[in-house]
Amino acid sequence: MSTKLAIAIPTYNRAEMLEYNLLQIIDELIQYHIPVYISDDSTNDETEKVFDRLKDKHKLFHYKKNEISLGHDLNCLHTISLPIENYVWYMGDSMIIKKGAIQKILSIMDGGDYDFICCNAEGRDLDINNMVFSNGVELMEMLCWHLTMTGATVYNKSKIFDIANFEVSKFKNFPQIAIIFEQFAANESRLFWTNEKLIYSNSQKNSYWESKVFEVFIDDYRSFLYNLSEVYTMGAKNGALLQHSLKTGIFSCRSFVLYRIGGFYNYEIFKKYKDDFKNFTRTNSLFLLILSFVWIKPLSKFNFFLRRINLNFRN
Repeated sequence: MSTKLAIAIPTYNRAEMLEYNLLQIIDELIQYHIPVYISDDSTNDETEKVFDRLKDKHKLFHYKKNEISLGHDLNCLHTISLPIENYVWYMGDSMIIKKGAIQKILSIMDGGDYDFICCNAEGRDLDINNMVFSNGVELMEMLCWHLTMTGATVYNKSKIFDIANFEVSKFKNFPQIAIIFEQFAANESRLFWTNEKLIYSNSQKNSYWESKVFEVFIDDYRSFLYNLSEVYTMGAKNGALLQHSLKTGIFSCRSFVLYRIGGFYNYEIFKKYKDDFKNFTRTNSLFLLILSFVWIKPLSKFNFFLRRINLNFRN
């Protein structure tokens, strides 16, 4: 029986997906007596209906409807604060915990007293042997880009500072990562890294941030890093900027094409961010300029044609 670990999930208008994800691990939630806390920022009542169905299967589901929408950042802090358990696995509402993962996290908890536990995930270009990080700069250089995945980190609430007084406004869209690095800057801390891929994203996910990808992953991500403690050098911070793009592919050539097709990239975006792109992508700037003028409809058809060719070669 576990009395130390809880799963905490902030959610926004993803009731059906959330229910599906939790049903994948319902047997293990019951087996290990894992409570699940849901903080609902939705504009409808669908998540509450999901909660009513789930609590009939597992009595340790807890639900909180935010009467006034908190927004991403405040709901993040609120969600982490909800559980009474010491260890909080902060999970995105589009993420699925793999079968057997809960037992592995419990085993790590039993093996040492850590401030944080971080796991690998399916689809990540990441292969680091299991280790304990005790240096924040080393952690930034090796894992900062990966920590943007909501669900990769378990927080030990008994170890970290009072997040109720956390300056969330300094770390827009990334408070869950800022908590980690500010903790390392303020106190001797330890993060256990497991290279096992314990989570993966629901394939039906539609990202909240896609229409604001440049604002979130250039403006906000840079602001988050630059507002961290001066313990972290500008070299380490700038390295983390480019590493996130290269590792996730969020500003790869293909991604830019898809943003153009989706209507999220145009000449105005190019003008605004052209001087920033050198720190976030290795995609050729002339290509990005030309792409910003390409008509969306023929580009979409050409992209579809290339995908069909690629599929035919695979089959």
